[in-house]
Amino acid sequence: MSIDVAEREHLALGDLTDRLTKVFAGTHEAERVHSTVTAIHQRFDDRPIRDFVPVFVERIARKELGGSA
Repeated sequence: MSIDVAEREHLALGDLTDRLTKVFAGTHEAERVHSTVTAIHQRFDDRPIRDFVPVFVERIARKELGGSA
């Protein structure tokens, strides 16, 4: 089974959201983590190279949510 770039990115962002929800459970509601990840991801909508978008989203989200990059 082969998945395309968009599907792989979607799955990676889902895993990222789940992971950050657990990491920040004591300080942020799950909805806050989800909305943060979604808003950051949207900043990359027009970028043609998608390979590292989940990595960039995670780094920015951790900073915005108060954790380390």
